[in-house]
Amino acid sequence: MQQGIVHIYLFSAIFCLLLALSFLVSKKLQVMPARLLGLTYVLCTLQSFLAVLVFGAGWEFAAVLRASIAMILGPASYFYYCSLVDVDRTSINRWWLHLLPAVLVFVLCFFRSPLANLAELMIIASFAVYVAFTCRLLIGGRQRLQHLAQYADAAYRWLVILAALMAINFIIEILVYLELSTGVPITQSWAIMLGAAVFLLFHMVTLLLVITRAPLMEWMHALQDLRLSKAKPMSDAEAKDIFNRWERVVVERELYKKEGGVTLEYAGRILVIPARQISQAINRVYGGSFSQYLNDCRVKAAQTLLRNNPDMPITTLMLESGFSTKSNFNKEFLRVTGLSPSEYRK
Repeated sequence: MQQGIVHIYLFSAIFCLLLALSFLVSKKLQVMPARLLGLTYVLCTLQSFLAVLVFGAGWEFAAVLRASIAMILGPASYFYYCSLVDVDRTSINRWWLHLLPAVLVFVLCFFRSPLANLAELMIIASFAVYVAFTCRLLIGGRQRLQHLAQYADAAYRWLVILAALMAINFIIEILVYLELSTGVPITQSWAIMLGAAVFLLFHMVTLLLVITRAPLMEWMHALQDLRLSKAKPMSDAEAKDIFNRWERVVVERELYKKEGGVTLEYAGRILVIPARQISQAINRVYGGSFSQYLNDCRVKAAQTLLRNNPDMPITTLMLESGFSTKSNFNKEFLRVTGLSPSEYRK
């Protein structure tokens, strides 16, 4: 079992290091949340590497450092959450206060104080406190992430997953403490093995999501663009250029017929610009919203089909023009033409 734990932690250290580099080195991630997440993964890398030294070489000082870093993981995750939900920054401005418990644990363990036996309980208490803080930040859900625009949903799902991971870590710490309290050697702890395996699996999946730029992680690459778009107002010429490019793509590819609809995120990937800029350009040039523009395109397509195919059933015509429900089709057609599809055909 000891060798198995060593191997798991070694692989975890590698995956965490790759994740840390992806968030800290990328030019598209030069924003505070990404930097904080990268630093958190640096701490995870150190934690895993020190675990290799503890279980593989029995280095006592590595255990002291590992306990101290464990006290920093909670604050690091909490600051990451704060940087995204845009709450009062006074807690971040006093970040050094959150490091005092870690310093205390290091001193107690390094000097082998009798109180060092309480280190594990202090770590459990730290995770409990910061899990509670994090859950409090998540109350209100997507509303607290409105500044992330169309990326708010994906960001919120990611934060919920991280909060669940923190809660799992808290539970595992309790299980480890209870198991070791019964006299089980640390090198034979099933709770430690379970925790290491769970986190290795999570790091592997996260790295895969980062590499493939899955929606759950892709929103982080838009944070810098969101910041720049807020700092630099869009000119009329830029708005018109973006709208013309989008209009050409919609017409050429008939995107309004795309099954499942077209999202702003999808539009941003096609034009390789922030989705927020596309929304602003359509609002300014077209005078309507992103979804309204697409519905107008669908209505135009429906009008053409009604004129050229007098015998085509209305339901078939509705689907051919890109609408998925009859109620929405009738509502949008009436809004644009002032007539129902049947009246228009007559």
